[in-house]
Amino acid sequence: MLPEDFNEWENLQDLVRLEHNKVVMQYFKNQENNDISTPKARLKHTCLIKDEDTVGMTQMRMWLFEVTCAHLQAVQRPVYGIPVQEFQSDRKFKPQIKLYFLEKYNPEIHDFEQSQTEGEITFRLMKQTSETISRADAERLALKIKNLFANPIFTWNKGYFKCTYSDRERGYDLRLLVTNKSEGERIIKHVLEIQDHPFDRNYIQYIDNDRTYTTTPGTHRVYGKQRKQYVRRKATHVTFRYAQLFIWGMPNPVNLVVTASSRLKNTIHLI
Repeated sequence: MLPEDFNEWENLQDLVRLEHNKVVMQYFKNQENNDISTPKARLKHTCLIKDEDTVGMTQMRMWLFEVTCAHLQAVQRPVYGIPVQEFQSDRKFKPQIKLYFLEKYNPEIHDFEQSQTEGEITFRLMKQTSETISRADAERLALKIKNLFANPIFTWNKGYFKCTYSDRERGYDLRLLVTNKSEGERIIKHVLEIQDHPFDRNYIQYIDNDRTYTTTPGTHRVYGKQRKQYVRRKATHVTFRYAQLFIWGMPNPVNLVVTASSRLKNTIHLI
């Protein structure tokens, strides 16, 4: 139920500004805010959408960033892993599923030097090849992932400890950073359920440790400037953002499930 004073334009403008400016801040993370003393700083300031902008100014700022600065990277195919020409020259790989997770944006924590924590889970479809897999298979996988990871949105509690699950015959070599063993098992079982595979305790290994990881690692000098050090094995929550299917011989992945907060196009299921 919408409130009585709900304003469609204010709501749309606020969301566009929020999502667009997050990407601009990350892209120009080495440039100061509110500065036009250098060409890059001026570009950053000009690309950021302001609250008082008109529709035309908002569109021009988005065009300046997406087309002129970023060269439409948001719609270009990603490069993943070892270059295809070096790693796929002699054999064809089994199709691969990637589940991508991202920490919720917090303006008090994430700035141009400290990015959001990411998480990836990948596995192979061992009963399929690039020749046999079809659109119907992709739609079936997309629906299963949607129900398991996007309805409701699945949260992965990342932590200090490593939990692995290796069942290579079924295509799994999972390596997860988790808060405890039960969290590792929970995530693994959720991933196995995509293909209705049983959980086998013989394949899981939980690596405990007594090490401590500081949340305030300080700064170090990089590229002539003191910059924040990244927090190692940061304990945080990362939520599901999208799932992709990689097929050997196709330059672009098939976007199976994408949440509204992600920027991928041409998806089977948009949440």
